[in-house]
Amino acid sequence: MSFQVSEGVRRRLDKAQSQALTSSRTRKGHLEFILEALDAGAEEGWEVVVKASVPDRKTSRFGGVRPLKDRDYAGTGSESLYVRMDPEMVAELDSALQEAKVPDRNKLVAMCLNRYLPGRKERPAGGS
Repeated sequence: MSFQVSEGVRRRLDKAQSQALTSSRTRKGHLEFILEALDAGAEEGWEVVVKASVPDRKTSRFGGVRPLKDRDYAGTGSESLYVRMDPEMVAELDSALQEAKVPDRNKLVAMCLNRYLPGRKERPAGGS
């Protein structure tokens, strides 16, 4: 499974990964960081995570509220993270997706990583 994150999130992940050596002196993988970020997001509350990661949207007199574009979500981008998730993890991720009311897995993971990783957090792109 792959997730698309921004360059900034990818750099922060790589830095955190190189600094976080486990007891066996091996680096934590992307999956461990993703799972920790999702746990932190669930603990903080999906409503808080989504509100901080999505721009305010104003209704337009002509056209109502326009749908968000992928780039509008904080932490999303074109850098790929590849991980293996067992079916139970995917089911849990899908459950979190429903709770968070986010359109897809990628956005949820990118937003959570952006909030969880150390370093400068990205802000959502301007709304409509």
